[in-house]
Amino acid sequence: MTLYLFATLLVSVLAVIVCGDAGRQTPLLALVPLIPGLAWTALRFGGRRLAAARPDGPALADPTLSQFAQHSGQPAVLAENGRIAHVNRALLKALGLEERGDELIGMPLDNIVHPKHQGRLAELLAADTPACDGVITLLRADGVSWPAQVSLFRADRSPMALLHFSLPEDDGSAADHQWGNRFAHGAAEILFTLDAQLHVAYLNSRWERTTGRPAADGLGTPFLQLFPVEDRAALTKGLRQLQAGERDGLTLEVRLLAARTSGPRWVELRAWPVELPPGGEAGIAGMLLDIDQRRRGEEALRAQRRSLHTMLDNLPGMIYRGQNDKEWTMEFVSEGCFELAGYTPLELVDNRSASFADLIHPEDRDFVWNYVQMRLARRERYELSYRIVDRDGQTRWVWEQGRGIHSSRGEFLGLEGFITDVSSSREAQEEARRRLFFDNATGLLGFSLFLDRLQHVFVHSAIAGYPFMVVHLAIPSLERIAAEHGAAMAERVLVESGKRLRVLHSDCNCVTRHGSGFAVLIADFRPAALAWAGALPDEPASPPGRARLTAALVELLGHPLRIDGHAISLDIAVGEASGQAACADAQALLIEAARSAQAAV
Repeated sequence: MTLYLFATLLVSVLAVIVCGDAGRQTPLLALVPLIPGLAWTALRFGGRRLAAARPDGPALADPTLSQFAQHSGQPAVLAENGRIAHVNRALLKALGLEERGDELIGMPLDNIVHPKHQGRLAELLAADTPACDGVITLLRADGVSWPAQVSLFRADRSPMALLHFSLPEDDGSAADHQWGNRFAHGAAEILFTLDAQLHVAYLNSRWERTTGRPAADGLGTPFLQLFPVEDRAALTKGLRQLQAGERDGLTLEVRLLAARTSGPRWVELRAWPVELPPGGEAGIAGMLLDIDQRRRGEEALRAQRRSLHTMLDNLPGMIYRGQNDKEWTMEFVSEGCFELAGYTPLELVDNRSASFADLIHPEDRDFVWNYVQMRLARRERYELSYRIVDRDGQTRWVWEQGRGIHSSRGEFLGLEGFITDVSSSREAQEEARRRLFFDNATGLLGFSLFLDRLQHVFVHSAIAGYPFMVVHLAIPSLERIAAEHGAAMAERVLVESGKRLRVLHSDCNCVTRHGSGFAVLIADFRPAALAWAGALPDEPASPPGRARLTAALVELLGHPLRIDGHAISLDIAVGEASGQAACADAQALLIEAARSAQAAV
């Protein structure tokens, strides 16, 4: 009112000044000083009548509701058509808005109600009954939810409604909430609560730091939409079991889609049922722990293990870990044991079907045990070859390398090693060794062994005085055969001829390939050893007997050969060493016999 009087006085003074300067003298000029007084009188008495005719604001539309809201010690709000008309001090204090009451006037009532209960508020306001009760969750200024019992009263013939709320927790509970809020704000995990429809009712600040989105944007959204479709079935089942009371807690590893990274992020969900105040609904509280780094590490480790197992399974042998006992009890064996011995890992581990000691050849068991124990006593690696008998009864040569495993304190823990099949290499070694003594193609003695025997006979015959003869059988026609049919045919002729001479072999008599022919040693002149030669004189070692033996050799090789349809006749030239007196050693004897055969061509 003071403002109106001041404005009226100012206008009057300006009117006097303007009229005086204009020089006009009118009777109305004298009435100008009376204008402020008339304005004050009109405002003074007219305002009272207006106030008496119109109530003071919407809160006075119903005196009963207005008085109750203003003087109630419990939180209350007057709402008109869904908008706030008046808020008492108790509600402002409970909401933490003591100094901001004017900001609430005219705002939608939904602004102070949790999103999950805004629909419930609309149902209460739309009810036809003059009064009704319910539970509504309000939102405080600090973001904390406040579940409260609400009673709604309607005014007669007025859109005004009074909502009366139950008091929040006492000071002790409020202090607990304060500490709880601090804990939730500083927690390194995402904390959440869900309503009965599995919609998000609360998210702490960690949500925004993890996902980059405000927590308010996530309120009211379906919780399951935050996870991939593949994880929703197990998650839904677990959460529903919590709601039904079938379990006390839920721990599940799932992938979270709402993350800063482009792809899903692994989290460990831990949840448990919670009870809201009486009249409320059963909900779920829980947390999401970031385990993405651990899961990725585990997946990388599993990939490495798969690669390792693949490598072990493809090795031509068996990797093992076992005990140092007489049974060689296995604790682990790779898949290679099946190819090695015909047993699966399940059959060998813990001696379920057979112990590894049973597989070792009976003649090699003591050797294997003693050798390994000797190396273990020295804390040295062991390498050895021995025989095993596989499931089919086949004998195989294996090569094993291993070592003892000890703890940091020196305690013996077991054996680790590798066993592989070396049968093929053993056979190759045996073949190479046999080739030193025998010719593969003909079955005759190898030249080295023949020469060794000849040297032995050469030396001992001089001491003991027993007779022997050395003959060289040359085949001059080999050059002609090679020219007509090729070198391969000449080689086959030589091989087939050598096979005919195998009948000479005995303990003391032998034949070997020598140049383009054969060398023959005869040191046993007994009839049984010379049966191939037919009838012989009484003294086979005599010059006539030697001549008969030489003729028998020519006759043995002289029969035509038939190879690939070709009839091949051979020319045989025979040469005999004249005697050991003219030769220094066995090699000299062979050279002399070869020269003699060459001279006979």
